[in-house]
Amino acid sequence: MTSFELEARTHPDPGVRLVEVSGELDLTNAREVETGLDELVQGAPIVVLDLNRVHFVDSAALHALFRLARRSGKLALVLDPGAAIAPTLDIVGLSEVVPVAGTVEDVLAALASASA
Repeated sequence: MTSFELEARTHPDPGVRLVEVSGELDLTNAREVETGLDELVQGAPIVVLDLNRVHFVDSAALHALFRLARRSGKLALVLDPGAAIAPTLDIVGLSEVVPVAGTVEDVLAALASASA
């Protein structure tokens, strides 16, 4: 099994749940990642996942992220264009489903403009 970490971070806006994800996300842990994310973001009106410390993602983990995006009211991803998994997320078109930007502030602004 590959290793990963999910760490809830505080944000000044109590309606924003920020979770930093790190490690490798793949078939061996995709279900555990999804369950852990569901528990951490339960009831949050806005969910922001920071994926900059994820080194690898496969189709099972991508599917878990797409499912989370469908279940979540508002989901956004923080991902620097130079991050290890940025090309993969670009290829699968995750940015067509949820806002993706390099900073928390940028993704929150994208969510706000999408709601307006």
